[in-house]
Amino acid sequence: MKRSLHILMMLTGMALLSGCSDNDNLRHLQTFVADGPKSNTHITPLPVTPAYAPKAYENPLNRDPFTSFSELLLRKEAAAASTGPRPASHGPVQPLEKYALSSLSITGIVRDNQGKLWAVVLAPDKKIYRATIGSYIGTHNGRIVSIDDGMTKRSVTVEQYLPNAFGGFQKKPTVLQMQNGN
Repeated sequence: MKRSLHILMMLTGMALLSGCSDNDNLRHLQTFVADGPKSNTHITPLPVTPAYAPKAYENPLNRDPFTSFSELLLRKEAAAASTGPRPASHGPVQPLEKYALSSLSITGIVRDNQGKLWAVVLAPDKKIYRATIGSYIGTHNGRIVSIDDGMTKRSVTVEQYLPNAFGGFQKKPTVLQMQNGN
């Protein structure tokens, strides 16, 4: 079996090599190569290209092209947080600043002899406190900005400084409605 395979391979190789032994084609190839440089064919030269002139990057938005937009937004938010609203320091902590706004309830609104409005606030410790416009209330530096003693709506509006994700604060108004039936 091995011997017949070797014989078959040798015969195939001889058949392939016999195709290369054509002397007539070989002479034609030698003539073509010898006459090649003498031919009168004209080759057009390549067009001249202008020299490369680098151009400076013009950035209309004045931003780094290698910084993602989300990173730019984070930087912008962080910068806004450092310059944004901040709660003012107001001295010692008032009693209603110990409780979250959600745990306080407005039980009444009264007007004193001078016409000043006061909110009557029930704290979780079951004590009743009074507060007026400018009083601090809640755990997020909340300050009462308005008291409404209207016939249909009796409420207290508190402006809080809630911390944001960037280390700054954002102002958030919160309305505490007076409980019905009290």
